[in-house]
Amino acid sequence: MRKVRVWALESDFDAEAVNCMANKLVKYFSLDSISIQSAGKSAIAAASSARASSGDSLRTAVQNYLMEDACVIFVIDSDGPMSRHQRALEPNSLFNQIQRVLEDDRLRGRVFLSMAVQEVESWVLVDCLGIFCYFASDRKRFRTECRRKVTQNRPLMRIVTRNQKGDTENIVEAEIGGKGPKEYLKEYSEEILLGLNPSMPRKNVEESKYKEKLLPGIAKFVVIDGQTLNRNRSLRKLGSLLRRFG
Repeated sequence: MRKVRVWALESDFDAEAVNCMANKLVKYFSLDSISIQSAGKSAIAAASSARASSGDSLRTAVQNYLMEDACVIFVIDSDGPMSRHQRALEPNSLFNQIQRVLEDDRLRGRVFLSMAVQEVESWVLVDCLGIFCYFASDRKRFRTECRRKVTQNRPLMRIVTRNQKGDTENIVEAEIGGKGPKEYLKEYSEEILLGLNPSMPRKNVEESKYKEKLLPGIAKFVVIDGQTLNRNRSLRKLGSLLRRFG
């Protein structure tokens, strides 16, 4: 079995969620010959030589992984155009470090970049019904057959359909700090919580709504099929990269 390393560099929460999504893609495409290995932000220091300079630490870490892994697929957020422009101007930004690794002829064909457009949250937003079930799952009536029960409940299903974008890459920030998939998911989660309990105190809504640490759990409820996968091209690209090695 070939090991494929999927490395979400910006967050360990992202790494858990991306690992989950990658395994769902493996199952959907029946890629039985590959095994997903994950890494997150904390792996940069752990996998690198202590003596490597900051400019070479990422390359060193990749070389270490490739001793056992068939390939390394970097995953980072593409963000909106303003943030992307700012990042390109910073020589040691993660994006520019990745570009230097990708341009290394010694690693060509074994290192790839899969941009999450605009953020990893846009990947889970391909299935707003699954997200709804994540927030509903702690209620007794939704602990089993949640998708069927929500689908058959018109008021709840209206919340899902109202928030389900046909192309989740189009949830973009207009400026640095503007509304993007993270903010969209926060607002959607608030609507879910109030739909489940209209009298929920505002304090409880704030405590329970989407936060980055919830992303891995949400990813577990996302269903990957032809319909959901068609809602995000960058998620399909990750699937295509996995298929190259499966």
